[in-house]
Amino acid sequence: MDRKEIAVEEKRVFERIDAIMKIKYEIIQRPPLSKPATSKDISGTGIRLSLDEKLEIGCTIKLEIGLPYEKSKVATTYGEVVWVRKIEIAGVGKSTTYYETGIRFTKADTVTLGRIFKHFKKDNK
Repeated sequence: MDRKEIAVEEKRVFERIDAIMKIKYEIIQRPPLSKPATSKDISGTGIRLSLDEKLEIGCTIKLEIGLPYEKSKVATTYGEVVWVRKIEIAGVGKSTTYYETGIRFTKADTVTLGRIFKHFKKDNK
């Protein structure tokens, strides 16, 4: 095994698990406006969202993640956009476009994120 293979294997420190949650996000550099989003998956360092708009890489956002095990509570975290991928789905007469967006957590309550992770890990078994 050469060095390149080792680097690829060690790249992900935290496991990424499927986690579909309702989320509200707010772009810090704009006037306050909370918008809905849906998560695709989550890890200890970030989350992948499906958004209706394309965000700029480096953009700072505030996330309010609805806790799946406590319906009336949210976890507030902050993150930075690290990648964006445009997704187009062809339909009859109309296509749909959304943006898968990778967010790296920059400020988060690790205990709450651990509970979210544990909740979905249990469901993914």
